[in-house]
Amino acid sequence: MSSTSGMPTGGRAPYNRRVSAAHRKWSQHWLVNDDLAVALVGLIEPAAGERFVEIGPGQGMMTRALLDHPVLLTAVEVDPQCCTLLSKIGEGKELSVIHGDVLQSDPSSLGIDSPVRLVGNLPYAISSPILRWTVEHRASFIDVHFMLPEDVADRALAPPGSSDRGLLSVLVQWEYEGETLRRLGPGAFRPPPKIDSSFVRLRRRTAPACETTVGHRESVLQAAFQHRRKTLSNSLQQAGWAKPAVSKACSTADIDPGLRAQALSIEQFARLVEALPQVTS
Repeated sequence: MSSTSGMPTGGRAPYNRRVSAAHRKWSQHWLVNDDLAVALVGLIEPAAGERFVEIGPGQGMMTRALLDHPVLLTAVEVDPQCCTLLSKIGEGKELSVIHGDVLQSDPSSLGIDSPVRLVGNLPYAISSPILRWTVEHRASFIDVHFMLPEDVADRALAPPGSSDRGLLSVLVQWEYEGETLRRLGPGAFRPPPKIDSSFVRLRRRTAPACETTVGHRESVLQAAFQHRRKTLSNSLQQAGWAKPAVSKACSTADIDPGLRAQALSIEQFARLVEALPQVTS
């Protein structure tokens, strides 16, 4: 980790914007200007003294906008050239830069020892894995503000009954309540992506009561969504549960076994997971 230290404090530190083009291998799409970054950070509403972790800051548009507020910021960036630029941006500010892949890290390796606010204009190719990482390490985050490909955002926030609802929806909504704050077209980024983007907020929620293991829960959820066109009963049977066990669990959970998985709420899934026995091989 590199930390910034003593510099003049009046206004933003000057820096050279001439960084090499975004790398396709890291799926980078950078915001086109500071004004847009300032507007997005305004939606986050940073408060003095709060601690933020930013994933994939790239050329530092949102980084600079965040540092306009008296906050403490850790930036996690995989591109070494961007890390050098970020260190210059942070001179005289409360910024630490970590060169690394967030998916290969855990909160403790990022210096997180108490809940922080998480932000990021995520690399589009790995936005779903980062959302899952955010769910896995939920206890480390107060809230989350991510720029996502529109289709990923729609899946993550899809309500029961939506054609977009799937495994990602349930994993995210088990732990978070989400909303879309702003939608942006391709022209807001450089290079422009082929799809629109959504800036979303996730706030921690009280997870539903579910007395079972995380492994069992994930097995049930994966099985339920494995065959989206099949009924819940058929999907679970195909995954290894016997029909009598599925029927009994659905009855106990007060769920119609003829429904498809995308029709169920988080609370219904919690009851189903608790009622289903673990499959033994």
